[in-house]
Amino acid sequence: MQMDGMSIGVDGRRTGDKARGYGIRLIAAIAFVQILFWGLALLIRPPVIDPVFEQNRLTDILMVETDGKRSRIEGRPNYYLGQGRVTRFVARSLIEQPEQGLVVFVPRYNRWASLWVNGQSVPMADSPAWRAGRLGGKWVVPPGLLKPGRNSIAVEVRRECCRAFLVSIIAAPPGAIDIAIRQWRLQSLFPSVGLMVVGLFGAASCLMAAARSPYRQEAYAAALAFAGMALGGLWQVDILTPSSEPIYGAAGQMTMLATFAGLVALADRWFPGGPRYDRALITCSAIFAFINLAAALTTDGMPLAIRNLNELLVVLFANIAILSCVVRGVRVEGRALIPDAAVVMLIPAISIADLIGSLRISALSLNIAPLGILALAVLLLLGIVRRARMLSRRLEHANALLDARIASKEAELEATAALLRQREAEAAVQGERSRIMRDLHDGLGSQLMSIMLSARVGIAEPAVVAEGLQAVIDEMRLMVDSMDSVGESLSAALATFKARVQPRIESTGIAFDWQEDAAIATLSNFGPRDVLQIFRVLQEAVTNALKHAECSRIAVNAVVSDHRLVLQIEDDGKGITTRGQAGRGLTNMRLRAASVQGEVIVEPGKDGTGTRITLTLPLRLAQAAE
Repeated sequence: MQMDGMSIGVDGRRTGDKARGYGIRLIAAIAFVQILFWGLALLIRPPVIDPVFEQNRLTDILMVETDGKRSRIEGRPNYYLGQGRVTRFVARSLIEQPEQGLVVFVPRYNRWASLWVNGQSVPMADSPAWRAGRLGGKWVVPPGLLKPGRNSIAVEVRRECCRAFLVSIIAAPPGAIDIAIRQWRLQSLFPSVGLMVVGLFGAASCLMAAARSPYRQEAYAAALAFAGMALGGLWQVDILTPSSEPIYGAAGQMTMLATFAGLVALADRWFPGGPRYDRALITCSAIFAFINLAAALTTDGMPLAIRNLNELLVVLFANIAILSCVVRGVRVEGRALIPDAAVVMLIPAISIADLIGSLRISALSLNIAPLGILALAVLLLLGIVRRARMLSRRLEHANALLDARIASKEAELEATAALLRQREAEAAVQGERSRIMRDLHDGLGSQLMSIMLSARVGIAEPAVVAEGLQAVIDEMRLMVDSMDSVGESLSAALATFKARVQPRIESTGIAFDWQEDAAIATLSNFGPRDVLQIFRVLQEAVTNALKHAECSRIAVNAVVSDHRLVLQIEDDGKGITTRGQAGRGLTNMRLRAASVQGEVIVEPGKDGTGTRITLTLPLRLAQAAE
């Protein structure tokens, strides 16, 4: 008992050590992937302000409230408005050379903004598609509206839901500021366009892969996630500028919902043990989609608190489901799924960064979140490719095992077929021996008994006794020959037949003619039983010719004609009559031919003299025997 307890304790410690080892490897892999990703993100898009923007940024900005009261902005400008639809931000800029004109740029704001310089309205210099605030707003102020010294610059921002948002106001003469604006816009536009392109490419690739793949559900889930990412990139470019604010906000949340629904469905099927969350996923998606669609039909859209709560719940539920899928998969397969888990764990990290960005809490998230989504799309695509390669290797391994088993079974079948052919030949020989025993008893026995009785009573003449004994000897030779092997193929049997009968025929002074079609050599599918029966028919026909024909010539002709095998034995003797009861030799030949689906025809020779025996067999026997 103590030994058993010790063994159980050792096994338990080993299992615990193994689990801890997997946990340490998983934590190390997750940390490596996170550090690598966020390091690259910060390297590519460092969270620093453009030097040109920083030098020309206006600092003294006052917010004019609905009652006309002005308040100074302190810290990051993110203000709630109350009941007004428009918020006015006012600043003053010192201009030394007004004749050069002025460029005013607002990097980020709400979706609609207008500029007033010294009380005069200035039209936006950008195309309408850029007036949603994602790429900032640019105004070119003509020199006529400016004056030396301080000039009043006011930016009016229409509120989004229940707040107005303005990052900063930048004012500078044309030149360097124009170059900085183009660079800033390219840098801001690239993640959105890249996300849209990668999302469309990934969705199309997954849909094409799903057409002929056993992993159709995984491909469809990945296609949904990529489609949501593509729509998210399209939404960030903002083609919905002319639409109302509720539709714009609902479209953004629907793209987020589609992305996370696809990611949860993919993770649920990616890791073993699933899917488990289909019903919950469908229910939650339907609820959130209904809330978004209902908000799109309202006048003011979804209240800010409900919108933030909606985003928070979507991200929270999705991350909980994804984390549970990762834990479930690592428990099942352990070390094999550690790289997959490390990649998938980027989803919670990046989604939290995106959530922070949507809540406008940190300026750092505004720089990193778009790149994070794009990187997530690329990593997800690479993860799917890796998973597909792993499944492909498993499939190749399974195919190799299947090929090996098929080859083994083919070898077994070939050995079994050879054994069956051997046993068939042995059965044919055994059947022939049984027939010989009956012939010895019924045929030779009766003939010898008749000769013996005739000699005993003294009525047998020597010539009659000699003729009877010669018939017995011929019958004995036929029986002895029949006990020997004739070969398993038809070509070998015919060669054996020729070698046996030719010396016997020529020894009696009878001419022998043999003709064989070259196509006979290709008929190799007759079974041993069929070959033996054909051999016996030919043997019986030649023996009858030697016994009864009194001929001077015997000809054997073997040809293939009209999908039939035709064997003819013809002599020029006195002929044979087929009237009345057939003899025992002719009856045996017909029975043997019928056993192999053949036919024996006995008729006069070419010139009306002699006898011609024709054995005809259909060549389909070759296929049947095969």
